[in-house]
Amino acid sequence: MSVPYVIRQRKNPQNLEAEGLYYPSSAYFGEVDLEDIASDICISSSLSEADVLGVVRAVLTAIPKYILLGYKVRLENLGIFKLGISASGQGKATADEVTFRDIKGIKILFSPDVKLQKSMSKVSYVRKDGTEETVTEDTDKESETA
Repeated sequence: MSVPYVIRQRKNPQNLEAEGLYYPSSAYFGEVDLEDIASDICISSSLSEADVLGVVRAVLTAIPKYILLGYKVRLENLGIFKLGISASGQGKATADEVTFRDIKGIKILFSPDVKLQKSMSKVSYVRKDGTEETVTEDTDKESETA
């Protein structure tokens, strides 16, 4: 698969007067929603689109429930979802001083599965306008093609 990218100029936040430098950046062609994915799944299975949507929606309802109960949620070949706590700015000298008031907020953390990461290691890169392509055999080795 080819990963699309665009070229964007970015300013140096430490020196806003300096000329911006150009970097490759992820490019997107739009969004795929749950119904699009369910439609793809039902083509390659014996399930109807409604069956697929029902199961996926049930999974999506269960994930936050288990995360909030203190469980890590592992979805095979996708990754692990877990809860992260953001603490307020100052640490305490002793454990007894820490209370719930020191919690600034919570967030959902995601760690991709090794299989998912490996599937992303053998890709090619193509400008969104299609003018250039770079083939990557491995994430550490790159070669250009015309």
